Amino acid sequence: MIKVYPRKFLDYSYGNISSALAFTLNPFLDEDKIIDEIQEMWPGENLIVGHSVRTIFDRILTQKAYKKGSEVIMSGITIPDMVKIVETHGLTVVPVDLDMDLLQVNEEDLSKVITDKTVMVVAAHLFGSIMNMDPIYSALKHRPDIFIIEDCAQAFDGVQNYTKQSKTDLSMFSFGSIKSVTALGCAIAFSKEPEIQKNIKTGFLDYERVPNSQFMFKVLKYMMMKVLSMPLIYGLFIVYCRMMKIDYDQAIVSTVRMVKNSDLLGSIRKIPPKSQLRYLLHRLSNMRKDHFRRRIEAGDYVRDRLENCNVHGKHNKTHSYWLFPISTDNRSSLVRALRHSGFDATFTSTQLVTVKKTGNDHEIPKNCDKYMSATIYLPVYESLPKRRLDELISVVNENT
Repeated sequence: MIKVYPRKFLDYSYGNISSALAFTLNPFLDEDKIIDEIQEMWPGENLIVGHSVRTIFDRILTQKAYKKGSEVIMSGITIPDMVKIVETHGLTVVPVDLDMDLLQVNEEDLSKVITDKTVMVVAAHLFGSIMNMDPIYSALKHRPDIFIIEDCAQAFDGVQNYTKQSKTDLSMFSFGSIKSVTALGCAIAFSKEPEIQKNIKTGFLDYERVPNSQFMFKVLKYMMMKVLSMPLIYGLFIVYCRMMKIDYDQAIVSTVRMVKNSDLLGSIRKIPPKSQLRYLLHRLSNMRKDHFRRRIEAGDYVRDRLENCNVHGKHNKTHSYWLFPISTDNRSSLVRALRHSGFDATFTSTQLVTVKKTGNDHEIPKNCDKYMSATIYLPVYESLPKRRLDELISVVNENT
């Protein structure tokens, strides 16, 4: 029976997700104590804990109450909800291109799109890498009025590591279901000014709390997802979907996508249940210092042996390979070859998109658009045996 390695490694064990279930059964959790213990991990930082990165981002835009038509510059690849949140606030999204080898904003490109209407720059760190913010700071050196956000949803690399660079006003990290060190949701943020922290936290007081029962259901679902991610079980799942004429790509996406409600703002303006906050604390406080080491070793191993394709971020030395994207001109045939060999590569099921300027579908960042239109996500992570990584490398090199 064929084994298929899933497109994404779910970053939790049966043991710690069982702890999550235990937390949902505890009626005596103290939210203030939990938040205080999370804060103690980053002494001196202005820490914010929220339902999601989207929640925190929406809250800062609500707090700022920028004039309608003001411009928010966004690095050229993000998820659609981040764009939608900006536009829902009556603001104009302006994209800026990326150097895809570095996953880096270029100072000159950013300078060209700054106008008198610019109020914010949002830089998204992609695929597990961390962007050097210095070119952004340099481009904005004469515009201290522009609010700088780092969207680090894909870039968490440990409690003792990256939080934000010096001149950033707000940085945000996600612990969603498929993120590193997942808590099946929740986010944290670090603000430069205590006043920002205070105002955001105060704004959360008006939000409704997600029911504990909803988180319990999610925990049970992801227990089953962990079983499903076993290569043999996953292979059988794909066979079943094909027999039943089910699009398993879409089935997977709809299962793991956090925000499904057509009422985006209503679905993100929430407070996480106490049990989920306790699970977040559990994940953070029990994280090993070498948590990412084997994943980085696997990513570096594959990157250095691929011959005819471009690995996004290959020159970014901070890459921890939360995703492993490559670009190729024949991605359909390559995906077929990889799936035939037991590797569930994909290019249709990511939420990431090229950012377009509000009201102008033709004004798009060229590098981002070129690479995203040719991108495949490879299943490269620490649980693949070395011989299987070698097979994956061989299939890619023979089909590109």
